[in-house]
Amino acid sequence: MSTSSIKEAKKEIEDSLILSLFCCHRLGLSFTPPKTKLEYYSEKLVFIMSVSAMSYHVFSDIVYISLILSKSPGIEDVVPLLHTFSYGVLSISKVFALSYKRLVFAQLIDELATIWPMPPLDEESENIKRKRLAGLRLAHRWYFTINMIGVGFYCVTPIITYFYHYFQGQESTFGFVWVSWYPFDKYSTIGHFVVYVFEIFIGMITVWIMVSTDLLFSGMASHIGLLLMLLKKRLESFASDEQTQDEYYHEIKECIKLHQRLIRFCNDLEEAFTQSNFVNIILSSVNICCVVFVIVLLEPVIAMSNKMYLVANLIQIGLICYYADDILHANADIAQAAYSNSWYRTDTRCRRALLFLIQRAQKPIEFTAMNFTNISLVTYTAILTKSYSYFALIYTMYTKN
Repeated sequence: MSTSSIKEAKKEIEDSLILSLFCCHRLGLSFTPPKTKLEYYSEKLVFIMSVSAMSYHVFSDIVYISLILSKSPGIEDVVPLLHTFSYGVLSISKVFALSYKRLVFAQLIDELATIWPMPPLDEESENIKRKRLAGLRLAHRWYFTINMIGVGFYCVTPIITYFYHYFQGQESTFGFVWVSWYPFDKYSTIGHFVVYVFEIFIGMITVWIMVSTDLLFSGMASHIGLLLMLLKKRLESFASDEQTQDEYYHEIKECIKLHQRLIRFCNDLEEAFTQSNFVNIILSSVNICCVVFVIVLLEPVIAMSNKMYLVANLIQIGLICYYADDILHANADIAQAAYSNSWYRTDTRCRRALLFLIQRAQKPIEFTAMNFTNISLVTYTAILTKSYSYFALIYTMYTKN
């Protein structure tokens, strides 16, 4: 590819990741070097503020939960605290992974641009690319919108709750966004205002972290899936036209090289996200279980914010599992495509090369949670099953008490 084509390809890729990159900038992270010292120090300041605020939020949750546990509480006092705490832990793990690997992500985008499908493409390939990108944009917009609406509901819940009790003729107090511990009187006028603004800031940071990392992973995985689909199409038409054996061999070598690059690309993406995916898989069942418990049994007044949280959580883990599963099946299709073409028209050298490609494609390309488990739609089903089991257990304990 020419330099101009690579630049256009990189622009297309960045446009497909625009929501992820937008949220990264809100966190003080960028995949491109800052142009000025002011920009450099501004990014560092924003990032330090974001991480410090998020770290304190997790610390304050730990302190508050510890204080509650020291009083021998009922299960209804502890469960509502767990899903917001685990979400904070997940945010911390993701933002550190994003920061530590940001140069890797920048390199992956640059490498992807060199093999990105650019015009002229045949009509079928162009349709595959267009539909794939359109589906990705739609999924990203829905995920971003639901997260923003969800955190918005959480932020206005204290106001809604206050006026709800007020118009019911009940004693009303202005509450907080999150239940956390602070080393000062948060019920004083100034303290209440500071804490409320701080907790809104925390909510926005959490959303930016989730959106930036999840959409980056799903976007890159989707692009790998797109390239695997186009490679499959290319293999299906291999040897369909009359060419020399040298030309056949050259074409199959190019397919093998592209497949190997995509495998390396997946391995780099797996290495960058494996820790955060591990935390995500482990905590997702707890998050879903706890928030369903709160919605069903405890807090009907603020059920809407928790319902949005539940939807966002289901979409989040579903998005990761779907695109990981998509790559798993797209790679398996490569072996089938390599066997289904007109390979019998080629010589022994080409057939050996095709056999090598088939054998490599039969080895699954899988994303894992630190090798604890493979990530796929089967994993998603297992998470939902475990969530229901945990909910049934907690519900039984709650009703007995």
